[in-house]
Amino acid sequence: MTEYRWLLLDADNTLFDFDAAEEYALTRTLIRFGLSPTPPLKARYREINSALWLEYDRGRITQEALGPKRFQLLFETSEFSGGPGDPRQWSAFFLDSLADCPTLMPGAEQLCRRISSRYILSLTTNGISHVQRKRLKASPLARYFEDRVFISGEMGCRKPEKAYFDAVLSSLGVGSQRGKVLVIGDSLSSDIKGAFQSRLDSVWLHRPGAKAGAVKPTYEVESLPQLGQLLGAERYISISL
Repeated sequence: MTEYRWLLLDADNTLFDFDAAEEYALTRTLIRFGLSPTPPLKARYREINSALWLEYDRGRITQEALGPKRFQLLFETSEFSGGPGDPRQWSAFFLDSLADCPTLMPGAEQLCRRISSRYILSLTTNGISHVQRKRLKASPLARYFEDRVFISGEMGCRKPEKAYFDAVLSSLGVGSQRGKVLVIGDSLSSDIKGAFQSRLDSVWLHRPGAKAGAVKPTYEVESLPQLGQLLGAERYISISL
């Protein structure tokens, strides 16, 4: 494997357990506004949310519009049994709840501790700024990234745009050493596609059930322990997932 120097690590469902945070925030939000957090209602929300984030990756919707839009679309579904709501209020409460849940993926802290002495770690995320910063600050990972936190909403560009990665590399002082940069993430449409468009190597953290796409990663792993092994983390201890 190439000797890399800089690792650009995605946040949600790579280091942070976004699914757990979303479950917590969605349950709180539904209860807060007087609805039962039933599995069908949650499933419909996730379907809507996934579609909107894909639209965001394609540049067809802004983050500001995405938050309320997902609840507005939820109100219009047959599974929704409540009265009319204000999607902006729902979105604000949901995001505050999301920020309060800094749950990590299994092995994330251990991985960062093992590899931080060998690589320069950067956090790269399309997540919403105040949510990501609050979760990072409340987690044990903050010390491994220091000021190397790149949030698309603060930069005026986003993954998978080449401008986003160019801005990150410029801030890191990579210069002509792009071959020593490795992008790591779970999303083919933002992390892996963005790396491909910027001619950077990548690792796809392949979650169960995820389907391969047209853009191929340089490497592929199924867990953070496997990622640690790929990166040569010495004495990396496997954990039970």
